[in-house]
Amino acid sequence: MSDPFVSVVIPVGRDNEGLAECLDAVGQQDYAKKEAIVVCGADAGDLASLPGASESLRVIREKQAHALGDLANAGLRAARGQVKILLMPYCVPVGTDWMRGMAGPFQDDSIGVVVSQCFASEGSKRGLISRLLDSVSPPEKRSAKPGLLRQDTVSHLCDAYRAGLLADVGYFGGDGLTEAAQPLDISVKVADAGYSIVLSDAAAVTYNMPGSRGRLAGALRKALDYGLADAQLDKLHGLHWLNAGVLAAAFFSLFLLPVAAYNLPLALVLGAVLFVWSAFLSLRLPVLGWEWPLVVGNALAFVAIILLVRRDWWPSFFGKQIHPAIIREWCWLAAITAFNLLVLGETALAGAVGTVRRPVDVLYVMPVFALGLPWRLLVGVGYFFGPLVHPSRKKDRSPSG
Repeated sequence: MSDPFVSVVIPVGRDNEGLAECLDAVGQQDYAKKEAIVVCGADAGDLASLPGASESLRVIREKQAHALGDLANAGLRAARGQVKILLMPYCVPVGTDWMRGMAGPFQDDSIGVVVSQCFASEGSKRGLISRLLDSVSPPEKRSAKPGLLRQDTVSHLCDAYRAGLLADVGYFGGDGLTEAAQPLDISVKVADAGYSIVLSDAAAVTYNMPGSRGRLAGALRKALDYGLADAQLDKLHGLHWLNAGVLAAAFFSLFLLPVAAYNLPLALVLGAVLFVWSAFLSLRLPVLGWEWPLVVGNALAFVAIILLVRRDWWPSFFGKQIHPAIIREWCWLAAITAFNLLVLGETALAGAVGTVRRPVDVLYVMPVFALGLPWRLLVGVGYFFGPLVHPSRKKDRSPSG
């Protein structure tokens, strides 16, 4: 793999903003053995502005609108390179040695994927919605020290793959995976194949996310997709990416007290279902550093209610006509709801704090946190109702579409 032939595949969907700058930077690379392939879906933005084929550029125009994974697969399968780079159109390689920095590490036969460093461009604007999505899946990747840095996942912004490895793991989008699940799915497959993923210290791109990333409607759809992706990854690999099962439990716990006001026995049954279901949802408590089932917190809350709430308090607060057992049942339902919402709040706050890059970002922490609460509840909905709100697509199509 010394001085390999390199193919750069750029999938273009509805938004092709930045494509011209991206192609210009790829064409200026000081690397002789290279090719660029642009794959356009039928729904690709302004077709008149899309590039035409040339000696150094191949263009594949699909007759139908395809998901990003299908477009990427069409280009990757058509690429001739020993190293195949998947590059998003809104990412611009930095410098003329970027391609060499992506291809160089493949001299080590144990490396299967090389991830480029990713930096936000100077002119990029991070609105509230964009910051919310960054709090869940931050796009920036930086190398703090020289040398290759091991990674758990690919970036899905700019990644170089060993050609034979892509064929072995089945490319992107198999098993009807959503776009959010595809990079994690292929990361697991790369590790299972015995290869490592590394971050290159010699290659970087700047990115300016498309405008659709900042729209509320798109963010809500992505929340459902993220929830479904978590369910798919759990089923395929036992991987809890966002711990969306916990978010689903938090969502359904919101209905316990309203249902109890209508029918207490029914609410108790639902509470018991959540209690048992929570036993199978692992939850990381950063303060303790242990993996604890959510049910432990609910059990401790129930024990506290039994032991700490004194019998002589009930007449004072609730009146003598209410049976003590009913008060205890209401307290138990309230404890389940409160504990699940506490977990939801901790998750949202940790994500919001994680978006702070500069001092001015502190101003966005509380808005991102506030918006992150309902957004994560919607992720829980996607986890539970995923097959209904986002039916699985068919497996990968052929390159011809």
